[in-house]
Amino acid sequence: MNRNRAIIAGLAAALLSTTPAFAQTRPAAASVPETLDYVVQPGDTLIDLATAYLNQPTDYRRVQRDNRVADPRRLAIGRHLAIPISLLRADPDQARIEGFRGAVTLTQGGRTAPPQQGQTVSEDAVVSTGANAFLRLALSDGSHVVVPSNSRVRLSRLRRYALNGAVDHAVTVEAGRAESRVTPRRRPGGFVVRTPVSVSAVRGTEFRVSFDDDADRSATEVTEGVVAVGAGVKETLAVKDQGVSASAGVLRLAPLLPAPALTRPDAVLSERQAVFDIVPLEGAARYRGRLATDAGMIDAFAETDSALQGAGGDPRLNYGDLADGAYFVRLSALSGDGMEGRATTYSFIRARNGVGGLVGTSEALGQRRLYRFRWEAEGEGAAEFRFQLWREGEDGQADGPPLVDQPGVVEQAFTLTDLPPGVYSWRVQGSRHRFGRLLQAWSEPQQLRIGR
Repeated sequence: MNRNRAIIAGLAAALLSTTPAFAQTRPAAASVPETLDYVVQPGDTLIDLATAYLNQPTDYRRVQRDNRVADPRRLAIGRHLAIPISLLRADPDQARIEGFRGAVTLTQGGRTAPPQQGQTVSEDAVVSTGANAFLRLALSDGSHVVVPSNSRVRLSRLRRYALNGAVDHAVTVEAGRAESRVTPRRRPGGFVVRTPVSVSAVRGTEFRVSFDDDADRSATEVTEGVVAVGAGVKETLAVKDQGVSASAGVLRLAPLLPAPALTRPDAVLSERQAVFDIVPLEGAARYRGRLATDAGMIDAFAETDSALQGAGGDPRLNYGDLADGAYFVRLSALSGDGMEGRATTYSFIRARNGVGGLVGTSEALGQRRLYRFRWEAEGEGAAEFRFQLWREGEDGQADGPPLVDQPGVVEQAFTLTDLPPGVYSWRVQGSRHRFGRLLQAWSEPQQLRIGR
């Protein structure tokens, strides 16, 4: 057990040492400077190495002293030198706007404006997203950062070490969230996500970081790899499917909630409002759904959270009048302390199909009386209809089978003559073929009263 704890402590120290500001709060680690092992190549001298790769040409003196080199102009080929990372020169690096959607702004060089596809982004730039807006950043080593809706993220460090080309990046989540997919990085490079209350450091993994300004609380969720999270002088490691909540210097490590499920995963969303009903999940305080045109969520365009607000207290996500199309939805559940759990992705079809605007009128035609029923088709594409009318009993229920049950109606109207006095109900079913599916939906029944 002690050996395992030592291994974990060592890994945490190595990861978190990528952020000097945090390392200063850890006295034990600060006394042992991190070094990079360098193998001497033909023609190398300490003076040349310092001029090319260190912060100051005179920094060779410390390397000479630490490694007990007699002559800085003479080095044995193949010799190993321990070079303090704090001495290594890191040159500016850049990121690139790979894609965005919705209300997004980029603040860079004192100017705030909408970004451009493929635009270069430099250190200290800030990206902000509005509701249902997303931005995807490509870093120079193939890593990616997604900034979801209602978030503000600063690219606080974009550097590349001159000695070996290792990249060192840091982002600060000032509000909202950031989702990172980080490729494995060579030392001394690393990747850090900061919030006002925590630091999350990795060298290759997939994770999310969010910051709730109202609660002064951050959440780090690991979906792949290992992440070291620190707050104040405390630190912990989170592995795949674990999360860390940080608030007031307190860290709480917990398993992520499992992915929720749809109650009707194969259903076509044909109602007026595009609504997903979710199977309730124990421990979930609310649910999150992200919509995209691709399963990888690269081209995301909408996101919403929901508490328990469906019928009977069941969770429900409502995307309003979503345009017809083939889409994907990624579902996750959030715990009470704001940690987002594991996600699952469903494909679905949105094809509006309904019948509305139902109106029944009557008029006299000679000795006969005509009853005209009209409606409006809701949805795209050709539709046909089925008209039903039945007589109601005293209890308000259908008094036997329908008196009229007419399928194959192509007009948005139907006419009957000389109905006897009584109370009737009628409804219309709309049918159409979309996306390889037969869609059918009934209208709400309408009542018709005919006096003597």
